[in-house]
Amino acid sequence: MRAVTFSRHGDGSVLELTDRPVPQPGDGEVLVEVRAAGVNPIDWKFREGAVSFGQPFPQGMGWDVAGVVAGGAPSGGAGGAGGFTAGDEVYGMLPLTSPGAYQRFAVVPASALAPRPAGLPLGQAAAVPMAALTAWQSLDAAGDLAGRRVLVHAGAGGVGHFAVQFAKVRGAHVLATASPRNRDFLVGLGVDEVVDRTSGGLPVEPVDVVVDAVGGDVQRNSWKVLNPGGTLVTLPEPIDESHRVPGVTGLRVVVTPDGDTLRRIGALVDAGRVRVEVQQAFSLEQAAEAQRVSRSGQVRGKLVLHL
Repeated sequence: MRAVTFSRHGDGSVLELTDRPVPQPGDGEVLVEVRAAGVNPIDWKFREGAVSFGQPFPQGMGWDVAGVVAGGAPSGGAGGAGGFTAGDEVYGMLPLTSPGAYQRFAVVPASALAPRPAGLPLGQAAAVPMAALTAWQSLDAAGDLAGRRVLVHAGAGGVGHFAVQFAKVRGAHVLATASPRNRDFLVGLGVDEVVDRTSGGLPVEPVDVVVDAVGGDVQRNSWKVLNPGGTLVTLPEPIDESHRVPGVTGLRVVVTPDGDTLRRIGALVDAGRVRVEVQQAFSLEQAAEAQRVSRSGQVRGKLVLHL
């Protein structure tokens, strides 16, 4: 099968389009013929060596898959692995320690898969799993959001555009930082207040929850806008303890695969309550270019690879 791999850390030139054996599913796993793969910032961070999970080279790329069930371990559940049967259209996220979405076939735990939302073609469904699960799990960590002011940094990005919508579904008053060009996009997603990130990137009034998908100075500056008893959820890096504020909870969320949650997200998509934005699609041969665009930090929504 065709697969994008890399044998050393570096820029996009280290990615190689290779031929690899088709992986074989084990107990409770599903073999998915990948039709599309999501592109996330963690992909190029992993390629560059900023993120590591201890695998030997050569290493696979990517975690988001959308495709067609090609087989699975019969002991995985009724009707096949985890209830899936050959021909089912599914989407899901690979475990962080097992990247391998940029390839023709992928082995995915049945528990990490869900049926493709009826309203999304596979090429769009691939944009959902990692970013949407990250947003969902971040808001879960913050607790009950009804009536609370929730600030999402980089609200027009992959995680951000899901987080603002999930927060609205949960009854929050939603604020989001973004560049001026994304203001109308975020208003269309239901954001109540758009904060210009080019002019300080912080709201005037305090908030109860911050979801930080940026890190660095954004995390450090976010403490000062939180109400007592508020929560700062950071995603790309651990809490900077030197800036922690008494009376405010700070925690980091690292995403985990979850097929059940993807079913719930899919239901929201099909009900018209959540929109999935794909800025651009690339071919597998354009994986390096897709990661270059992702690295630019100018992506609205998500990028995907079509296989």
